[in-house]
Amino acid sequence: MFETILGIRPKERRTQLHFRDDGSFEFRKLEIEDTFLVEKNNEEILRGWKHFFRNQFPFAGYKSIKADQVTLSYDRDIILDPYGLIQGDKDSPDNRSVRVVTGATKDAKRTGVELWLADVGEARRLKMMASRAKATNYNKVILFLGSVLIMQLLIIGILAIK
Repeated sequence: MFETILGIRPKERRTQLHFRDDGSFEFRKLEIEDTFLVEKNNEEILRGWKHFFRNQFPFAGYKSIKADQVTLSYDRDIILDPYGLIQGDKDSPDNRSVRVVTGATKDAKRTGVELWLADVGEARRLKMMASRAKATNYNKVILFLGSVLIMQLLIIGILAIK
């Protein structure tokens, strides 16, 4: 309720079925940030897994675990795709491979994963730059309104003294 009044959007969360190296697994709700399921400690991101809607599976629920769409993940994998559902996806890291010129003016073939990770980093940088500009404009408005309030109080004080 207060989120809509204050203009704050609630964080979108998805269920993740997370497999560990020791063979154990757990269901957990994680926030989605920049198309990634992210594991956070307070506001610091610890780990993230790329979230593809094609890689969600319906789960009917069991005991205290609610029914939901579940994304599979593994400790050491960026993407766990056991059924090959995202291989044909245009955003899949395996679908990209180009020749680039390095600083030593040699041709080097970069893998799709390197280019994909570079695109993710670039998207994050652009998002941070956009939010920084909004905060700066917001600070200017607050500073202006605060100074107008102080001037009004000074004028009222001067008129009250006379």
